[in-house]
Order: sequence, then C-alpha cells, then structure tokens
Amino acid sequence: MNKPSTNVLEIADPQDLSPIQAQIENRLSDLIPSDQTWPVKLHAAQRHALLSPGKRFRPLLCVLIAQGATKDITKRQAAIDVGCAAEMVHAASLILDDLPCMDNAALRRNNPTTHIAFDESTAILSATSLLNRAFGVLARLRDIDPAIRIALVDLLSYSVGSTGLIAGQMADLANDDTQTNLQDVERLNRLKTGALFEFTIYSAAILTELTVGQKEELKDFSYHLGQGFQLLDDLKDSLMDDTQAQKSVGKDAGKATILALLGSEKSKQTLKTYLSSAKGALHRAGLQNSALLEAVIDRQFAFLNDV
Repeated sequence: MNKPSTNVLEIADPQDLSPIQAQIENRLSDLIPSDQTWPVKLHAAQRHALLSPGKRFRPLLCVLIAQGATKDITKRQAAIDVGCAAEMVHAASLILDDLPCMDNAALRRNNPTTHIAFDESTAILSATSLLNRAFGVLARLRDIDPAIRIALVDLLSYSVGSTGLIAGQMADLANDDTQTNLQDVERLNRLKTGALFEFTIYSAAILTELTVGQKEELKDFSYHLGQGFQLLDDLKDSLMDDTQAQKSVGKDAGKATILALLGSEKSKQTLKTYLSSAKGALHRAGLQNSALLEAVIDRQFAFLNDV
C-alpha cells in the first residue's frame, strides 16, 4: 500500500490528461486498504466513496502545479500523494455532506451515496477513516524534507478544521437567510469550497518551495477558482437534473447563494469574472505550464458554454 508512485509524465496534452489521471487513480487505490481487508464493510465503503468515477480536479491541479514549478522528480512524484490526500478529504466531505442530517442526498457521481449503499454509521466511520488517512499520507511522503511534511500536515489541519472546511459546512447548515449580501456568501463559499482548493494549490507551492510572491499569487488563484467552482456547482444544482449533474440536485433551495442573490444571467457573468481573475493570478505566478493549467480549467468549466 505504501509503494512509491510511478514517475509523473513530463508532458501532458490538455486534450488527453488520462495518463496522469490513471496514475492518480492507481495511487488512490493503493493508498487505502482493499475491500477484502477487515473490517470489510468499512473498507468497501471507503473505496465506494473515494474510487467512484470522478474528474480528480483537485489532485490534477496539485500535480500540474508541481510540474510547472519544478523539474525535481522526487517532488513531482510527491505531488501525486499530496493530491491524493486532498481527494481523500474531498471524498470524506462529500460523504458527510450527503448524510440525512446534512443535505440528505441519495445520488453522488451517478452512484448511491455512501449512507444509501451501506448505512449511516458506516458512512460516518468511512469519512473519518479517509480524513485520518489523508494526514498519514502527508506525514509519510517519500524523500521529502521533514519540515515540508510538517508544514503540509499543519496546512491541512487548518484547511479542513473549525476555521476551514468544517466551519463552512457548519455555516451552510444555518444558511437560510436570503437577505444576506454577496460578501457574506463569498465568505461562506471560501470556507465550504475554497479551503480545500487553497490546500490543494498552496500545498504544491510549499512542496516545490516557490517564492513568497509566487505563493501569494497562487493563493489568489485558489480563492477565485474556489469561488468559481462553487458558483458553477450552484448553477448545475439549479439548471440540471440528477442524471445530468450525476448527483442529487435541488439541495440549495432556500439557501443564500450567489445564484439566489444575482439570478442566472448575472451569476454566469460573475463566474466568468472569477475565472478571469483566477487565470490572471495563475499567469503572474510564472509557472512554466500556465497555458496547460488554463486549458484544464476551461475544460472543467465547459458547462458555461452550454448554458
């Protein structure tokens, strides 16, 4: 389970990122126990949530930023594990978000949500297990300076803790004030969605030891990308059915969202503004593969071209 990941490809075609995605998929599978390992039900639930078909946008960002920041193959390889840790946290957050006491969702990535496929207790324990495993993956990064590993563990603890992702989820549970303003919603979105994007992106900057200026630009990039991603999710929740969205939709009804505040057309323009700001910050960071990263972002947000 702890064997090192294979070499990260030197060149990636933005139209075909499947080789890198395959490396990520294989590593995710290697990093958690098989569904034949006791307790079987728990590990089957983990794999159900983590390995269900997804775009792996977060680990892909981490790997590509590391590629653009350094030629050090050890750090490029480590970026796969860091990205996988982010994906574990993401999967854990989705398990919890889908629970009956949260959004009460039945479908995720066109599969039954974890509490439906198994049960609520197993879902909660599998989310906890994935979150714990993420910290272990960072702590055991192969041939990476201990100070960098400590910094990554520390960053993750803040990104997903009571001042980050969990705080955002807590605030979202109380989110029924349609009289709120845009700044309040952006603050919520920064915690609920942006915190994990910030970890994913900033962790690659820490791993590759970028300059302070580059790190700040990547923080700006992650902020605007996170805002855009959440707004895209809100638009899909409103404009798609369950099959199109590959998850249960209509869960934002009655919540204060940018879409609820601004309406569909203005929200689309706001989303484009977020993406423009994200790309500007990415360009200023001076990574060698900025054009590739922009193409990956455009692909992720291609939904905008159809609405």
